[in-house]
Amino acid sequence: MTLTPEQARARSLTEMRALYSTVTDWDTAIYDQVVLHLADIGQPIGMNQIRTIVPDGAARGAGLYFHQMVGHDALHPTEPALLVKIDEEVSINPKARGKKVNVYKLTRAGRKFIEERQAARIEQRKAA
Repeated sequence: MTLTPEQARARSLTEMRALYSTVTDWDTAIYDQVVLHLADIGQPIGMNQIRTIVPDGAARGAGLYFHQMVGHDALHPTEPALLVKIDEEVSINPKARGKKVNVYKLTRAGRKFIEERQAARIEQRKAA
């Protein structure tokens, strides 16, 4: 069965969304902290930056984290973007064999989204 480009994109998004649950709350909290830190010091945000900051094992879910943040924008087109792609760079991951990865800038809406998610985690821990 041949898929149209639209059908292939829809299928891909469905499959990617199913993988989002494999990124643990703990990993998401780490990525949120790294993204806010990098934004605070005016640094670009991407997989290479994540790989240089978090332990090797924890970096595995970062691609899904970024896809989820960018995917949020696609699912909510009337809301401001959370991340804005500003560049591409060659991955520092040797397994990527020179593949390019996106580099982002955190927007105000993205900062608010992450800060609200952090506040919700704090409230959840207090309630437990």
